[in-house]
Order: sequence, then C-alpha cells, then structure tokens
Amino acid sequence: MPTLKELLAQREALQDQLNVARQRQAEIVLAEIVAKMGEYKISLAELMGHNSQVKAVAAVAATPKYRDAESGATWSGRGRAPHWIADKNRDDFLVSA
Repeated sequence: MPTLKELLAQREALQDQLNVARQRQAEIVLAEIVAKMGEYKISLAELMGHNSQVKAVAAVAATPKYRDAESGATWSGRGRAPHWIADKNRDDFLVSA
C-alpha cells in the first residue's frame, strides 16, 4: 500500500497533467471559436457588445409582510427568515394592511 507522501506526490503529478490538458484543450477550443468568428464574419465588438444590449432588470424592493413589534424590524417573507421570526408562528408578525 502506498504511503501518504507517495499518494500526495501522485496527486500533484496528476494535477499537473490535468492543468496541461486543460490548457491544451482551451487553446484548441479558442482556435475553433476564432475560426468560426472568421467564417461567419463576427467581429470581437459584436461578440462583446451582445451582452451590453441586454437591459438589466432593476431589483424591486419587496413590501414588508412581517414586523417585529419589539424592534420594529421588517421582513418581506423573501429569503432567509430573520432570527426574530425563526421558529415562531409567522401569523403573529403579519403587518396589517
């Protein structure tokens, strides 16, 4: 059975091989992408500009649904529950409309 030191050396050697293989594969894929861009006459500006044309959707602040009477803290009901409402009946904290 190999020792820990031998196994760690093997792992390092394999990691080096993985890095080399990943780099070679990336170079091949990049060459294919450049070839396709030339074939379809796609400029780098077109490629990079595509994402800039997509408009970002602004996040809308949610209306508070729950309120802690003691601290006045509110929570919309989205995401992780705050400590003041966790493991408690949420109906007790509902904000009246």
